[in-house]
Parts: sequence; structure tokens; C-alpha cells
Amino acid sequence: MSNPAGLALLAAAALLSGCAGKSPATAGVRAPPWQTVIRDADRKRLAGLWGAWTRSLADVQQAGQGDRVGALGAMAVADAAIPAPPPPPGAYRCRSVKMGNREDGTIRTPSPPIMAGEFRPCRISVRKGLLHFDQGDGAQRVAGALYPDGDRQVFLGAMALAGESGIMAYGTDADRDQVGVLRALDDRRWRLELPWPMWQSNLQVIEIVPA
Repeated sequence: MSNPAGLALLAAAALLSGCAGKSPATAGVRAPPWQTVIRDADRKRLAGLWGAWTRSLADVQQAGQGDRVGALGAMAVADAAIPAPPPPPGAYRCRSVKMGNREDGTIRTPSPPIMAGEFRPCRISVRKGLLHFDQGDGAQRVAGALYPDGDRQVFLGAMALAGESGIMAYGTDADRDQVGVLRALDDRRWRLELPWPMWQSNLQVIEIVPA
């Protein structure tokens, strides 16, 4: 004879497992998995995330600018992320750090091995059942959807340049598409990691904190 209490516990565990990686705003809303949306070329970029970290940090150290990495703390430590919920919808502040010497022919302008920007307004919202990140402003800004994937969110978005009023949808222009993962550094600090971006660096990392 089955145990009602045991069945209830199993049902609760299954429900929690299905909601892993989701914010309260998106829990229970079915969205397409990122694997059905991502382009093949971007799948390779995403698979090379660890390589982007190691190569970029090595470039910075080789240039004698390791102290700048140290000053960023956990923001620039490849394995510093922890299991935690994604940021809930609301207003945030973000800063972008670009690292690594781009040498594969896609570089648009020469750049130093590490560039750290200032904190600027950014926002997390909900669109079509998914969290959506919008960098807000800046010379190069990114925006796109965040797809739940275990302890992380997979980012599929695009980049806009200064003076452009909107940002293309992911998949519209391969030269503007950006992919990566969003992970937590603590319960009020997150990091969006963009490997092998199409512009200037081998790794772009966007720090996200409450406004």
C-alpha cells in the first residue's frame, strides 16, 4: 500500500526540480529550451566559455596587468560562480569588463588586454515567459533573453552601437549576436559571461548588482 506522505514529498521534489534556475516571475511558465533557438556557430562559442576565460586571463597576465584583474575580485575569477536564483525583474546597475587580445581576424579596433567600464543603469524584465536583460546604454550595449539551464541562465541576445535606438532580435545578424551564461556570485550579485564576442575581446563580462 502506497504512503500518501511519501508521494506528496516526491511530487514536491519534482516540482522544485522543474523550477530550478527560474525566478518567481517565470516559474510555471513554459518557454522553449535554448538548444532549439541557438545557432550552430554560437553553440560552439558557448562551448568554448572556459577557453575564453583561460586565454583572456593569460593575455592580461602576460601584459603585466594582473593587478587590474585582482582589483575586480570575484568578478574576474573564472570559477567564482555559485548556485543561486537569477536576478528578479527590476532596476540594476551594470559594468562591463572586456579581456583578451583578439587575434582571429574579427577585431574591429585595436584594444588593450583589459578594459573596465563604469556602472550604468540596466534592467531585468520578463518577456514571453523568459527573463530579459537590457544593458540600457553605452557605446556597445547588449540585450536578450535568459533561458533557464540548471544553476545558470543561457543568454541569447544581440549588441547595439551608440546612436542606435533599438537592439536586433537574436539571430537577425550574426555579426551582432551575443551568447553567454548568467551566473550568481552571491545572492545580490550576478555575472553575465559572453565568450568570444564579435568585437574587441575574447571575453566580455557584465557585472549586475541592484540599483
